[in-house]
Amino acid sequence: MKFIFTILVLLSCTAFTLTKPRMKRSPYELAMDADLLLTEPIKETFSCEGLKYGYYADVDNECKIFHICYPRQLADGSAIMEHYSFICGNQTIFNQYSQTCSHPDDAVPCEQSREFYYLNERYGVAEENFHRDEDVNAYNNIVSEYGSRRRTSN
Repeated sequence: MKFIFTILVLLSCTAFTLTKPRMKRSPYELAMDADLLLTEPIKETFSCEGLKYGYYADVDNECKIFHICYPRQLADGSAIMEHYSFICGNQTIFNQYSQTCSHPDDAVPCEQSREFYYLNERYGVAEENFHRDEDVNAYNNIVSEYGSRRRTSN
């Protein structure tokens, strides 16, 4: 009897889990206390509208937040753009060039991140290097110029 009761409980829990509607994550839905990593209140200004699939630095939030824009085709044939937001760890910013969270000295200066948004167009392109020589040169010039500016201003 105890065994049958246990099976019934497990089956009802499984049925509840399978019928429970899936919650859609909203843009700027970040971890609790994420605002502690920011120097200003979160600005919810970034939009995926008009963008392709990819990873995007949020310049209005000092690149401490980045977004994934993910276009998706629905069963009825319509298309939607899903938008996910993430925050970088303490003392890091989103480096639009490497598309990782990096120390600010190693990253593209936040205010220049939009200049590297075009790299997202290379996702899914077969037989092509993600970074071309001109991308590497642009990154090296910006980071070295930014680094020398920081050293002389201190």
